[in-house]
Amino acid sequence: MANKWEVFVMDLGELAEGKELELTIRTLNDGLHKYTYQRAKVEVSAKLDQFPDSLQVRLGRGQLSDRKFSIRVIERVERLPAQYR
Repeated sequence: MANKWEVFVMDLGELAEGKELELTIRTLNDGLHKYTYQRAKVEVSAKLDQFPDSLQVRLGRGQLSDRKFSIRVIERVERLPAQYR
């Protein structure tokens, strides 16, 4: 099952293709964890079939962008030191 993700950016230029990016994304999957945020290393592509998951983009004030991307989550990034998790 493909996951649905959402990201907030100020400009679509922040979603550079062909690079590993570190973004704060949130899940849009139905269920208990819908809208939970996580920091992750990802790759994005404007080709919707390149990666298995989809990415919805919102701009600075929450406006939904008409551009969609595919996304691959490489790994989750923990920002808190181990003693605070």
